[in-house]
Amino acid sequence: MNAIKFMFSVLFFSMIIVSSKAQTPTAPNGKKWEKIDELSDEFNGTSLNTAKWAINSPQWEGRRPARFEESSVSVSDGNLKISASKKSNPSNGWTHNGGLVRSKTKNLYGYYEARMKANKTFMSSTFWLINKKNEGSGCDIRTTELDITETVGVNSGNANWINTMIKSMNSNTHSRNTNCNSTPVGQEGGKAELGGQSWQGYHTYGVWWKNKNEVLFYLDGKLVNTITPPADFNLPMYLRMVVETYDWNPPKAGQDGMNDSAANRTTYYDWVRSYKLVDDNGNGGVDKVGFKNAPTTINPQTSYIFNIDYEASDNREIVVEFWSATSWIAQQKEIVVKGKGTKSITVTLPALPNAGSGYMYKTHIRPMGTTWREAIDRDQIDNVVVEDATVFNDEITFKNPSITINPARSYTFNMQYSASVDREIAVSFWKNNTWIASKVERVAQGSGVKSVTVNLPSLPTAGNGYAYKSHIRPIGSNWQQALDTDAITNVTIVEVTNPPSTEQLITNGTYFITSSQNDQRLLSRGLENHSARMHDPGNYDDQRWVFNHLGDNIYTIKNKGTNRYLEVPYAKCGNGNNVATYTSANNNHQKWKAVKNGDVYSFKPVHCQDVALDRAAGAINGNVHTWSYSANNNNQKWKISIVSDSRSVTPYVYNKQDRVNLYPIPANDFIHIQGIKPNTKVKVFDFYGKEIMNSPLNGNTLKVDKLPSGIYFLHTINGVKTKFVIE
Repeated sequence: MNAIKFMFSVLFFSMIIVSSKAQTPTAPNGKKWEKIDELSDEFNGTSLNTAKWAINSPQWEGRRPARFEESSVSVSDGNLKISASKKSNPSNGWTHNGGLVRSKTKNLYGYYEARMKANKTFMSSTFWLINKKNEGSGCDIRTTELDITETVGVNSGNANWINTMIKSMNSNTHSRNTNCNSTPVGQEGGKAELGGQSWQGYHTYGVWWKNKNEVLFYLDGKLVNTITPPADFNLPMYLRMVVETYDWNPPKAGQDGMNDSAANRTTYYDWVRSYKLVDDNGNGGVDKVGFKNAPTTINPQTSYIFNIDYEASDNREIVVEFWSATSWIAQQKEIVVKGKGTKSITVTLPALPNAGSGYMYKTHIRPMGTTWREAIDRDQIDNVVVEDATVFNDEITFKNPSITINPARSYTFNMQYSASVDREIAVSFWKNNTWIASKVERVAQGSGVKSVTVNLPSLPTAGNGYAYKSHIRPIGSNWQQALDTDAITNVTIVEVTNPPSTEQLITNGTYFITSSQNDQRLLSRGLENHSARMHDPGNYDDQRWVFNHLGDNIYTIKNKGTNRYLEVPYAKCGNGNNVATYTSANNNHQKWKAVKNGDVYSFKPVHCQDVALDRAAGAINGNVHTWSYSANNNNQKWKISIVSDSRSVTPYVYNKQDRVNLYPIPANDFIHIQGIKPNTKVKVFDFYGKEIMNSPLNGNTLKVDKLPSGIYFLHTINGVKTKFVIE
């Protein structure tokens, strides 16, 4: 397979999680797409379907130094896998193992796509079509090749263009080996950017081989390139999925990825799907769109919500536009899945519309990744009137604030406001003219009461001199642009004689997070784009989680295998949001509030504590997400087990009459202590009575990783002495 060096690109942001649904192009009028079963496979079994596919080719054993080996090909976990590796017994210039899978069936024009994740080595990851030269006659004894994508995972050839190739969908068309001088030879191709490295995640690579003169390439359902082949592409071709080597990217010890894990040396094909166009006798899909109860008289606002009735024969884009009598003002695009329904779409305007008549709403439905020119159906509402606006001044006032309060980590204020347009409200908490914390909320044009909760970094001490301050300002500005302010001074925090328990529920350490309903554990790994998923127990670090207490039973939870922190991506708040991991934990959507629920726990993301970590519908081997918190929801109940001895952690409430318990015994890096208050100062003596440690605990944990093996005694301030052993 030839290298692609022709470069032009269309940017696509690959951090978006790509749908596994097929996204075929819009069929021409009177036609519909029909799946070709012989050229399609979901790879959901445990072995390759040899009725459809063959491993290796009698005419081609590979390009040195990598020979195609059947042992490189496998099917498991819903993927066809082709792995790159080094030979244990090199010979005749063959030093590496690659793999080839080819279809036994050929086809002419159609749409072909695969969801693929590339390997991270100097070897290739490819998806393409090719004919058999010996099947033709006359001037059709020739080779045509249609490369949907090919890439490598590591640049060991040191050419700069290889770095671009690793981050692109690389497509090409070839004509060669012709017997007739009248048949052109050559290649035509193009590129489309992935937004990251090809091995970082799955992408859907597709081609619509439309006719002999037109080939259209699709990346994640979007059209990215249209190519005219160098010669007529009118010979049936076979599908191929290949991991091979190129002479321009030779192996280099330590730089070619061959010492990486087996997972990173493997190319994954989630599925392959092929379609042909057939006559539509009236049974094909219909695409329709229309406004539902759209008002024709409106007040001036900076945003409007439209309900759109639709019918979609496939996943589609719906666009709603807001127009004046003469020109476009604003629009919003949303995606709908195949089927019927009503979609609420909010259109945000750059400014308040002027009072008057002649405004219009327009909507259309179109294929994914296209423009208004490809609209399939449209609707329009004319003669919309914008009435004179009610005038709102920008004002802010505390509503019924309390000037005597108990110490707490957060306070909620009801703010009476009036906003001339959409604004921001900022509420802050102060002590003796020193800022402590604040919160900013957005409000729409109009008037009302807005509840604003300010979270403090620590529990405030009792005393006088506290204050609340608030202001209203333009969106995206700061306190210097305040339009109105209010302040409540002389606030007093009273001393509480019986403060609530601040006992740390989970001691800092490494744990398994296990469903309370079965033995499946939470894990996260690069194979699934670092999504958090349920999996059967195994002795792997990607199932181990490091808890670090930040206070008030709020924790960061770090995956030991990847050193990434459990988070709700993009700080989404609501039901059904995917949970994954990220490289840092600086924000509240990367921190979790632990809640005791009997002998198990629930975990709420700090930025959105109305939801909790949830096994999606109790699925086996499925992703976890966020869902509305309920103490009775079994999918939100988790057992926390210490990795060192796999004993479940039962929430503990301090009682000064309790005796001191230490675990695990023998210890290694740390010991957990039950029976004393967190952060209590303790002493450690060796077997001969020599004091060797005198320091406060970190919560209820004492690090002993620097102590040599032996017998030790822990002394508490209450005089309790407890023996422990370090291995």
